[in-house]
Amino acid sequence: MKQWNIKPSDESIIDELSAQTGYSKIFTSILVQRGFKTLREIKRFISPKISDLFNPFLFNDMEKAVDRIRTAIDKNEKILIYGDRDVDGITSTNIAFSYLKELNADVLWYIPAEEGYGLHNEFIKLYHEKGVKLIITVDCGISGKEEVKYAKSLGIDMIISDHHEPPGELPEAIAILDPKRSNKRYPFKELAGCGVAFKLFQALAFSYSKYYNKKIVILDIETTGLSPTTDEIVEIGAIKIQNFIEIDRFSTLVKPKFPIPESVTAIHGITNEDCENAPDISEVIVRFLDFIGDAILVAHNSDFDMGFLSCYANKAKKQIPNEVIDTLGMSRSLFKFGSHALNALTKEFDIEMGKHHRAVSDAEATVKIFERLVLVQEKKQRDFIENYLYLVALGTVADIVPLVSENRIFVKYGLRLFYNSQKPGIRTILDTFQIDKKSFTAKKVSWSIVPVLNAAGRCGKVNLSVDLLMTESNEKAQLLMDEIMSINDDRKDLQKINIKSFIDATIQQNDIENDKIFVTVVEGLKHGVTGIIANQMVREFGRPIFLLILDGDIAMGSSRSIEGIDIISVIEKCKDIVIKYGGHKAAAGLSVSKSKLSEFIKRIKFIASELITDEMLIPHLSIDIPVSISDISFEFIKEMELLEPCGSGNEHPIFILHDVLLTDISNFGIDGSHLRVRLKNGKTTLDGIGWQLGRRIVDLKRNQKVDVACKIEINTWQSKESIQLSILDIKATDSLF
Repeated sequence: MKQWNIKPSDESIIDELSAQTGYSKIFTSILVQRGFKTLREIKRFISPKISDLFNPFLFNDMEKAVDRIRTAIDKNEKILIYGDRDVDGITSTNIAFSYLKELNADVLWYIPAEEGYGLHNEFIKLYHEKGVKLIITVDCGISGKEEVKYAKSLGIDMIISDHHEPPGELPEAIAILDPKRSNKRYPFKELAGCGVAFKLFQALAFSYSKYYNKKIVILDIETTGLSPTTDEIVEIGAIKIQNFIEIDRFSTLVKPKFPIPESVTAIHGITNEDCENAPDISEVIVRFLDFIGDAILVAHNSDFDMGFLSCYANKAKKQIPNEVIDTLGMSRSLFKFGSHALNALTKEFDIEMGKHHRAVSDAEATVKIFERLVLVQEKKQRDFIENYLYLVALGTVADIVPLVSENRIFVKYGLRLFYNSQKPGIRTILDTFQIDKKSFTAKKVSWSIVPVLNAAGRCGKVNLSVDLLMTESNEKAQLLMDEIMSINDDRKDLQKINIKSFIDATIQQNDIENDKIFVTVVEGLKHGVTGIIANQMVREFGRPIFLLILDGDIAMGSSRSIEGIDIISVIEKCKDIVIKYGGHKAAAGLSVSKSKLSEFIKRIKFIASELITDEMLIPHLSIDIPVSISDISFEFIKEMELLEPCGSGNEHPIFILHDVLLTDISNFGIDGSHLRVRLKNGKTTLDGIGWQLGRRIVDLKRNQKVDVACKIEINTWQSKESIQLSILDIKATDSLF
C-alpha cells in the first residue's frame, strides 16, 4: 500500500490569482503548489519564450571550447564527435556532427556499441591513426580522466560536453562543459547531454557574429536637462560585457555646478543632497573614458547620451572615436511597437527592470534589450536554434530530466518543430507510429519513439538510429526504420527473457524482506536491456537495485535508485573497486571485475544499511488536489494541458476522488495484470484503467465506496473521445491513509 500525501496549498493567493489569470481555482492551486505565486511567474511558465534560454557563455570554458573548434574548422583539422548510444547521446551526436558539417568542417562521429559507456583508449588510438586532432565528447567524458590524458599524449585535444555528475578530479581537457560542475555560473543544472551540446553549438553559431568576444559597454546617463551645452550630467552608469556576460561596471553620481531643477528630480529622483559629495565631471569623464577604452558603445537613444559625453570629453581635450550602437534605432527597425521607449520595450520583452531613470538600472535593462535585438538580428544563431531544437527536444524527453526552466522551453517548442519537420527520418518515424498532432506530447514521445530508437543502441547497432535522424533519403529512412523496428521486437523478447532471469536471481541472491538494496549478478544473458529491467524492478520491489551481467572477468550493468538516495554517491564510496561508472543520482552504469564482486556486494549492502531508513522504503504517492467527478470535463482537461510538456519535474497532476461508488470492476491483460473500473457520483459515471493494478481486485468489491488517486486524460477510440481516469491507487473509503 502506498502512503498518500496531499500537497499543501497557499489558499491566501489562489482566489486573487484565479481572478487575475482567468484560470479555475483548481488549476490555479496546482500552479501555486508548483511555486508560481505571481502573475508574471505564471505567464512565464505557461508561455515561455526562446529568448528565455540562458546565455551559453555562462558555461565556464565556453570561449575556450568555441575558439578551439573554430581553429579546427579554419585549419581543416579532423574532428571526432564521440557520443553515447542512448537517445540523448544519439541526438547530441546528431546536433554536433550535422552542424559542423554545415560549417564545412572535416568531422567524423563515433559511438561505442558493445564496448560500454564512455571513452575507450583503443578507439582514441584508432582515430588518432585516422588523423583526428580534436575530440568533442557529447553526453559522456566527464569521468574519462585517464582517457583524456592518453589522448593528450597522442597530441589530441579534447573538449568534454557532458551532464553527468563530475568526479572529484576532472579530466585535463581543453574545455569542460558540464552544468553540474561545482561553483560555476550556469544557473540550470539539469540539462540533458543534448542540452549541453546544443548550448555549445549555439555558442559556436554566435562566434560568427561581429559581436563575438568583443568588449561592449552599455551606458546610460541622467542629466539636469536636455541640452549638452547648457545642462549637466548628474549620473553615469555603464555595464561592460563580453558575449553578453558582464565583466565590469561603472557607476557614479556627478556633482553639478548648478542646482538640479525640482522638475528633473521628480523624474529621476536624484537630489542636490545626493550629489553633494560626488566627484566633479572633469574627474569622472577621465575615469569613464578609461573604463570604456576601445569598446563598442551601446545606448538607448544614443544621440542624447553621446551628445553630453562628447561635450565633456572635448572639454577634457579627449575624443570618443568608439563605434556607437543605438538600441532605440535597432528596435524601431525590427519591431512595429507603439512605443520604443526603454520602459515600453521592457514590457514588450517581459524584462524585469529596477528603478527607471537611474543610470545603472537603465543600463542593465538596455543590456537585456540589446541581447534580445541581436538574437533577432543575427541569422546564423537564429537558424541554428530553429534547425536543431527538434533534436534537443527529443533527447531531453528521452533522458527523463526535469521538464522545467530551459528543458521546458526545449521540449515545448522543439516538439512542434519535430512534428512539422520534413526530414525523411522524422517523417518516417511519425508515419510508422501514426501519431496525430493533438496527441504528440512528451509522454507519447517517451513511450513510443524513444524505446524504439534506444533499442538499436542497446543491441549494438546505434548507427541505425543515428543514420535515421541524419538521412536525406526517404527510401533509406524507411529501410532503417524497418530494421530498427525489427530490432525493437527482438529487444522486447530479450527483455522478457532477462527480466525473468533477473527476478529469479534477485530473490535467490538477496534477502527480499530485510535488504535495503539489491545487488544481483547473472551470467549468460545478453546486454542491452539491463537499465529498463532495473527500472521495472525498482517499481516492483521498492528498493534501489544493481543488476550486473558477468561476462568473463567483468561484470557490467546498471543501477537504479529510489527517491532520496543518490546512487552515484553510493558507487563513489566503492570507486576503488569499480572499473568504471557514470550517471545521475537516480540512474547509473558501472562495471566491476569478477575478483572484486564479493567485496563490492558486501560494501554496497553495508552502505545501504547505514544510509537508507525504513521510512525511505515506504512508497509515497504525492497528490495535487482533491476534485469531484462533477469538476471533470473536457474543458477541465484542456486547462490542465496548459501544463504541457509534462514529465519528470513537471508531472501530470494527480487528483484524488473521495467517496465515489465503485459500480463495476474487472481484470484485463495478460494474467489479469490490469484493472478496469467504473465509478459513479450522483448521475455522473467515469471509467478508469489501473495499469499493473490487477492484483488489487481482491481488496475491492462492487458497490462499495472508494477513494481513487488518478490522472485524468482523454481516451481516443475509433475517432471518438472520452474522459478516462488513469488510476494510480485505489482504496476502500474506510481505509485510513
